Amino acid sequence: MRQIDNDKLIENIGEMINTLEYDSSRSPGKAKINAQTLVNLHNLKELYIKNSKKPTPKKEVSNDG
Repeated sequence: MRQIDNDKLIENIGEMINTLEYDSSRSPGKAKINAQTLVNLHNLKELYIKNSKKPTPKKEVSNDG
């Protein structure tokens, strides 16, 4: 099975967002076309950021008394 690099995915999504936002700033018609795609990309980026956070390992408590 292929390993997924979440950091690279987040970086690529960010580049796509920047490209679409730049494209939208140049034309109002494209802003309307790109609006839903931008919303979806921002939601996807948030999801990957949330899932890429590593859980903190639990420390075992010793009951030596």
